[in-house]
Amino acid sequence: MAAVSRRVSPAERLFRARRISTTFGRVYLGAKANQFIARRLRPLDMDRRWSAFHRGSAGQIYRLALDLRGLVLKGCQFLGARADVVPPEYVEVLSRLQDRVPPRPFEVVRGVVEEDLGRPLDAVFEAFSRKPIAAASLAQVHEARLRGGRRVAVKVQYPEIAEQVRGDLANLRALFRAVGWLERDLDLLPIVNELAAQMPRELDFEAEGRNAEAMAQRLRRRREIAIPSIDWKHTSRRVLVMEFMDGIKITDLDALRAAGVDLTWVVHTLVDVFAEQILALGFFHADPHPGNLFVQPAAEGRGPRLVLLDFGLAKELPDGFRKGVVGFTAALLRGDVDAMATALAALGFETRSGSLESLREVAEVILRIGIEIRERGSLDPETVTRLRDEIPARVRANPVVRVPHHLVLVGRTIGLLSGLSRELGAKVDLLRIAAPWAFAPEGKRA
Repeated sequence: MAAVSRRVSPAERLFRARRISTTFGRVYLGAKANQFIARRLRPLDMDRRWSAFHRGSAGQIYRLALDLRGLVLKGCQFLGARADVVPPEYVEVLSRLQDRVPPRPFEVVRGVVEEDLGRPLDAVFEAFSRKPIAAASLAQVHEARLRGGRRVAVKVQYPEIAEQVRGDLANLRALFRAVGWLERDLDLLPIVNELAAQMPRELDFEAEGRNAEAMAQRLRRRREIAIPSIDWKHTSRRVLVMEFMDGIKITDLDALRAAGVDLTWVVHTLVDVFAEQILALGFFHADPHPGNLFVQPAAEGRGPRLVLLDFGLAKELPDGFRKGVVGFTAALLRGDVDAMATALAALGFETRSGSLESLREVAEVILRIGIEIRERGSLDPETVTRLRDEIPARVRANPVVRVPHHLVLVGRTIGLLSGLSRELGAKVDLLRIAAPWAFAPEGKRA
């Protein structure tokens, strides 16, 4: 069998760097131009201008993601799930990346599977669908049947993706340094650093399998949660074979309603199980985008179930995290901004001067966010727009210069959950659901 691992040529790396920089450069310059027009000219149709700009920019980024795939596609999938943060035009366009990514040819998939398992495809599988059931940024998934008849899902990594990711990280690091030079209050390098730390884990499917088993063990008492089992005999670093699980995509509202699924139950269960992971277990699934979450309607002998897939990005939290969160949550529920600032410092936030004043500014904003989430179930788009302008201004004199890596992932996860809650439209009190887990007995931690 011929090897299918492919090196990325210098010309391809240069092409990717040029595409990334020119696309985001055009979006950045367009945003600055619109900001100038809004401030100086104040046209009556400025809302229409912004909407047209956002839709055009989202289209450019969408095409970039489909052309380059890899890390760029993964980042754009994340943005497309953030209905609570980015303008609706971006959500509408980029959310299509969750399940409409063009798949790789079947022969590429066959080559990776046969190379990693060391056997012809039909020696392992009695049936293997040529058409994938899902195609994503790093891999695609095929339905298959093992010899003996067991129905499985086979996740196969793209052969060139590991080297592409390394190149894209270098490109993004250079781009974000330039942005930081132009916008002194916008430091995006921690995002690249976190990506650089997490991507090797996401590219190791054996580690993903261990994460899935660890999560299934820790959530074993929750009958409303389903996690596929792993077939270790046929799993490698680039090929993951797991139990096949049917289900309805969590954002397919029409199908959920037709199946009699209560959307409020979906949101409540989703928030509750992730609150348990983060606040009680200290180990959580850090990539809950819509492509990784399915719902199984109630069946004979059981109620509905939430299916959790793709544990490539799972995070073990440090021992002191829970204590810090308890302190912060208690202060948040009391509305004590000073205590919230002290708790942020204990969690690892740092300011340039070492004082708590900037953290107090951040705490005031978080308190307002918490109140709105409690009242509405998610953030109103107008609030998000206002906060996007207000937070940098509030901390400009003494900026926050360090956010711990694990908190970046926690924040990303909370953001994804908030976006899903908003998209599902269920009215639930997110803080009321999550808060009890912060004060659960220590014995709840696995």
